[in-house]
Amino acid sequence: MILKQYFLKALFYISLLMQTTSLYAGEGERLLDKFLTEIKTMSADFSQTLRTDNGEILQETSGKFYLSRPGKFRWNYAEPYEQEIVSDGENVWIYDVDLQQVIVQKRSTSLGNTPMALMEGKLKLAEAYTVSELDHRDGIYRLKLTSKSSDTDFSELVVGVDKTGLRFMQLHDQFEQTTDIVFDNLESNPRLAKGIFEFIPPEGADVLGG
Repeated sequence: MILKQYFLKALFYISLLMQTTSLYAGEGERLLDKFLTEIKTMSADFSQTLRTDNGEILQETSGKFYLSRPGKFRWNYAEPYEQEIVSDGENVWIYDVDLQQVIVQKRSTSLGNTPMALMEGKLKLAEAYTVSELDHRDGIYRLKLTSKSSDTDFSELVVGVDKTGLRFMQLHDQFEQTTDIVFDNLESNPRLAKGIFEFIPPEGADVLGG
């Protein structure tokens, strides 16, 4: 359960980052800005790994991700457990299939001062982070985003972008743990059905919050 809560918090950070706007100099920053400003929808397969500072893997998960700016996203976890995290623009729904439990939160209370607020445009990237380019490998530019606030769970993010969009994210937390998320089969600006971002609690499921 603790690992699940950690992953949920990481996902909120990632989803927010995907919805902000800002202006940059440099090719890597230009590509990141292009992704943040020009790509309105996205779909991709993802793999996510949580590891300690010495490289020990604590958990590995995978699934499907969908994004529609502003404010809508869906993380469908398939392995090793089924879980759905859906934002319809007003609420964030977290459905644990094994527990048959749904947690619902208002976006305003679940986001706060986090990288997810960046995705919503509530925080400006240049105001919240110091951005620096790291390197360029195989067409992918890596950029380091260092938080300017001490009131955050993730002090540093590393993102990888290329001409197709966001390829990976690496989040470093205060406990010296790292979350890596890699996106494959990425589609930029696909036409997505509205139902993807709607959530109706399954019959018999316990609904908490809201």
